[in-house]
Amino acid sequence: MEDYLTVSTEEGNDQSCSNKAEVKKVVEVFKHIVSKEGVNPRSVNIISQYNAQCHAIKTALLESKFINSNVHTVVASQGGEWDYVIFSTVRSLPDYRIEPNPTHGWCKQNLGFITDEPQINVALSRARKGLVIIGNRHLLNCDAVWKSLLELYWRRSCVVDAKDFPPHLKRPRKKEELGRRLGNFV
Repeated sequence: MEDYLTVSTEEGNDQSCSNKAEVKKVVEVFKHIVSKEGVNPRSVNIISQYNAQCHAIKTALLESKFINSNVHTVVASQGGEWDYVIFSTVRSLPDYRIEPNPTHGWCKQNLGFITDEPQINVALSRARKGLVIIGNRHLLNCDAVWKSLLELYWRRSCVVDAKDFPPHLKRPRKKEELGRRLGNFV
């Protein structure tokens, strides 16, 4: 679940949130891409819309001995491109708390600004070869834009459960195969 923090920014203090389960999954996916697939860590960017999540991911990567990793907010990544992007959406609720017909107010409260269309566009357009989106698809489905995206990804067999990704491979694959495979996972 999410933790809320007050994060000091250039504009003052912001309430931000992080999600420990997603931090763990981001690090797992990053390790897989770098260690098992042989991708240069500098060609992978990890993004989130929340400062607290970026900080938690940076800390977890440092603890895992990844010193020069790219971790940015979506806003800070605007204008940049990387071969691979891991996008952590952060917001989550247990399924029983997700409204079947959510109101605009409910979505605003529970999804926050992960529904901001310009930021969604920036987040999804930073990757040249492969994009991994980590999030609660049941909650994201409450937003019309995310619902449409998830339906498209589902039709293209690009949605997998967290427990099934990354695949546990015995040998590194060619980078072309990695791009094809990562392009098939959300």
